[in-house]
Amino acid sequence: MSDLGFLALSLALGATTYSVVALALGAMRSERRLVAAGKRSVYASAALLTLAVLALTYALLTRDFQIEYVANHTSRDLALPYTLSALWAGQEGSLLFWGWILSLYATALAVSGRREDNVQRSYSSLVMACVQVFFLFLLMLINNPFVRLDFVPSDGLGMNPLLQNPAMIWHPPVVFLGYVGFTVPFALTLGTLISGELKGSYVSLVRRWTLFPWLCLGVGTLLGAQWAYVELGWGGYWAWDPVENASLLPWLTGTALLHALRFRGNRLKKSHIALVVTTFALCIFGTFVTRSGLISSVHAFGVSTIGFYFLAFLALIVAGSVILALRRRAILRGKGEAEPLISRPSALLLAIILLLAGTTTILFGTLFPLVSETLNMALTADYYNLSSAVIFGPLILLMGICPFVPWREGSLRGIGRALLGPIVAGVLTAGILLLLGLRDWFGLLAFSVCALVSVGTLVQFVGDFSRAAEAAEGSRLRAALSRIRRQSRRYGSYLVHLGIVLITIGVVGSTAYRKEEQITLERGRSETVGEYTLRYDDFSFGTVGARDITTATIAVLQQGNPVAVLRPEKHFYQTSQQPVSEVAIRSTLWEDLYLALIGWEGSGQTVTLQVVVSPLVVWIWIGGIVLLVGGIVALRPTGRRDTVDQRIETAVSRLRGRGERLAEEEHRR
Repeated sequence: MSDLGFLALSLALGATTYSVVALALGAMRSERRLVAAGKRSVYASAALLTLAVLALTYALLTRDFQIEYVANHTSRDLALPYTLSALWAGQEGSLLFWGWILSLYATALAVSGRREDNVQRSYSSLVMACVQVFFLFLLMLINNPFVRLDFVPSDGLGMNPLLQNPAMIWHPPVVFLGYVGFTVPFALTLGTLISGELKGSYVSLVRRWTLFPWLCLGVGTLLGAQWAYVELGWGGYWAWDPVENASLLPWLTGTALLHALRFRGNRLKKSHIALVVTTFALCIFGTFVTRSGLISSVHAFGVSTIGFYFLAFLALIVAGSVILALRRRAILRGKGEAEPLISRPSALLLAIILLLAGTTTILFGTLFPLVSETLNMALTADYYNLSSAVIFGPLILLMGICPFVPWREGSLRGIGRALLGPIVAGVLTAGILLLLGLRDWFGLLAFSVCALVSVGTLVQFVGDFSRAAEAAEGSRLRAALSRIRRQSRRYGSYLVHLGIVLITIGVVGSTAYRKEEQITLERGRSETVGEYTLRYDDFSFGTVGARDITTATIAVLQQGNPVAVLRPEKHFYQTSQQPVSEVAIRSTLWEDLYLALIGWEGSGQTVTLQVVVSPLVVWIWIGGIVLLVGGIVALRPTGRRDTVDQRIETAVSRLRGRGERLAEEEHRR
């Protein structure tokens, strides 16, 4: 398998290099045969990388320990699901997995444009091929997953116990789909700049190819938060870790890009280009953070020189994009009247500014550890929490107001009338919380804003469906569903906004009102934490495979009534000599009771527990499901091409493009 995998990688590098040459010459000379040959090489590279992935997977399943990667990340007692997930558990395997996904995206882009015989698509495939050459170069020369040992170990080192969690089976692949997927809008943008043809279909094309990786990166980040919550044993789900931040940063700029692409006509062309390039650059930056080891993180691989290759690649991306944009500045001149201050475009622009401000703040905090020792100071979680509240709080409010703002000039009075219901809902929420005893101004404000946005979103849904039902001649339900199909992007965005509001409720509740305490209990004794009484009933010890499992049985009472029996465990992995906490959680819509076994004395006469009460944390995961559903709805094809307005804008942009090219040729003469 080692020889087969290495041969497949070598041939894939050769095929991709040939595709770069063929696509470049074919596009420059307008030779269709060369372009077709280049695209066939893209398909061949994808097939060869698929073969390499299958070869490594087979080696993992058959425990071919002579391959160093297999010996380092599996063992004979490793369960089948985790043996399969070992493909992306290490640096070399994850890089191969990344390159394979990139080849599939490149194939999808080439196939989707096979009916569009234009220079723009050819150059876009060329950019994809160039990026793929970079990753194949790293696989062949720096991080080859098929390196063989001089001997055959009797057993492997096994997988890091922290990675032996169901969330880690799904979290890395979904995040990779997001990271790698942003290569496509980047390639489309650079292909457009190289060709010098900013066609009317460019915006819709970039939007379609941006939404899927944006959704994957968002859902993948939430899956990572879920893993941290149930596996790391500290009771939290987000620690502003550099690698956590690295996945959040391109998601934020991707969100800004999706909103910028909503501007009509040719306005904000430069912003589109800048946001596409920034998002892809942040994906490469995240890979640098994960693989360089320069910034300490529980999620990162060890210190490696491969990070500097990504840093050089990042510099090349930024410099090349800036130079190319400057050369094509003639086609990037936005043409359009200034928008009124009170209008939907102005609100969208403010949202984009806030998203970029949040990105800049988090990026600064992520990079600060590189200079913190020199300055003899460090940033704490308070920096992130405070700056996030200041920036993202107004952004959430704007998310609720924006749908009520007209595209053309509106008035504050008209917007206020439209928002009357949501405002009343926000005020009522504040009043109810005051009656329930909440006196914290931050919580009152945050939950009131969330209520306003939620009700505003529901008002949009109900209003649209009511109008559709009134205009329908037949079934009202069928009319409503038909409207969703026709405007899936709009209603998908409503669901995404609602999901983000639910996530915000969970974050505010679990951050501002979290209670944490470490207690020591003797067997048969009880202690009260918040509204819960915890009674230590039993202690057991056993061995399953290569794991020693210690379990404490805790009875949970609330107001004197038994509500649950929780069994937090401590697993000791004999192969890696590493202890791992397996937490026990009682989860309700109101709060989570979270127990982690810290230690014990003797034969379990006393145990020490980490007890965390996290209000509303389950709404983070519910919000993630709603966001996923909304993203899927938005991805659904509407079943029609562009609207009349879009067709007019496309025709106008084509005429303007021709005029600009004629003017440029005249200027050259």
